[in-house]
Amino acid sequence: MEENKSFDWSTDLKEVPVREWEDRFTWVEEPYVSPDGETIASIVNVEEGVFTVCENGETWDKEYDKAWNLRPLPDGKFAACVSSDEEWTLSISGNEWENWFDFIWNLQVNQDGSSLSLAVQKDMEYGMAVNDKPWDQMYENINEMVLSDTGSSAAVVQVTSMVQADIEVFKNGIFSCAVNGKAIDKKFLNIWDISFDSAGKNVAYGVRLDRTKYSIAVNDTAWDKQFQSVWKPLFISGDESVIAPVKEGGKWMLYKDGQPFWNKRYNQIWHLVVSQKTGNIAAIASDKFGKWTIAENDVTWNMAADQMISDLVYSKDGSTLVAVLKDKGFWTLAVNQKKWNLGADKVFTPCVSSDGNIVSVVIERQGQYFLVVNNIVIPNGYDFMATPVISPDNTKILQKAVKDGVYQRLILSMDKIL
Repeated sequence: MEENKSFDWSTDLKEVPVREWEDRFTWVEEPYVSPDGETIASIVNVEEGVFTVCENGETWDKEYDKAWNLRPLPDGKFAACVSSDEEWTLSISGNEWENWFDFIWNLQVNQDGSSLSLAVQKDMEYGMAVNDKPWDQMYENINEMVLSDTGSSAAVVQVTSMVQADIEVFKNGIFSCAVNGKAIDKKFLNIWDISFDSAGKNVAYGVRLDRTKYSIAVNDTAWDKQFQSVWKPLFISGDESVIAPVKEGGKWMLYKDGQPFWNKRYNQIWHLVVSQKTGNIAAIASDKFGKWTIAENDVTWNMAADQMISDLVYSKDGSTLVAVLKDKGFWTLAVNQKKWNLGADKVFTPCVSSDGNIVSVVIERQGQYFLVVNNIVIPNGYDFMATPVISPDNTKILQKAVKDGVYQRLILSMDKIL
């Protein structure tokens, strides 16, 4: 959840007219809202082949041949990938990076906004750039890009050239994990799902060892144990250990440091989340065919969804675990095993108070957006809504919404909702 102590919690309502943008520009792309709710922005087409970004009705000073991937930043500014004269770079509120590339994609921002990264391509070589500094070493292929909270970057890179269908070369491994541009010496057939430790120094990732065998590697060393398949690993216990879901004997288990950790065997477990406060570990799981649930510390919830569970979120204190799920054709949430009755066409990223007592989320029903707080749907529908924010003292909610062509930054009192 965003840092929100410095937000304006005393002004009940602020408004920005946005419908007039459609008259000013050839077209207006989807809106984005800053974390503090003070600014709404969209990429706009000024005329044929001319793009810029409009923030609260004011356009950036610079215009571009193309612009895409607009993102709000934690400090209230906006970043976008932009192109001029067939070169690409990152523009932050109209101020471009010094380095330009043949192409860029996969814009990532760390939690406090101190680091921004891109995947970049120049002269048919690939790498990453962090805060306008490209990797010293570039590669002929790159994927699975990751930016840590400390600003370290990593990606899967191809370190051995291979002509088409050269199976023998491929069998010896052509991929490595590059950290801050430097490839680890060990090569594998495939690598995926890179995770950093909290310091941004060590990495863990899934690897394919041969045609049928998979494992987890930490830095340049794979676990001795081999499996039928593996999912994304995570560092736990103060970065001393690594856990990962693994498939063994046709079932999935949770392993730690190459040894069984949880006792139960599942049809599937993946998407691990860890509470930094309590150390509790949760995963999306299936222990019955066609049913999805949550396993927390190897105990399954008394709740199931028949279609999918897409995400898990712990409160800061670890007391509340929220699952985003689809059941019987509709989206809803489950909070600490209790399924809400939202019946939504879409559910967006939930916001959880630090003490876990308040869960708020935006849903969409029949083209209208609604704010939900602790399973209570606020009746006023909107044309668009962004992720809400809960005040530090848990007494207010910052609602960001567009209705009838006007963006509203509205502060709601919790005692009037619950």
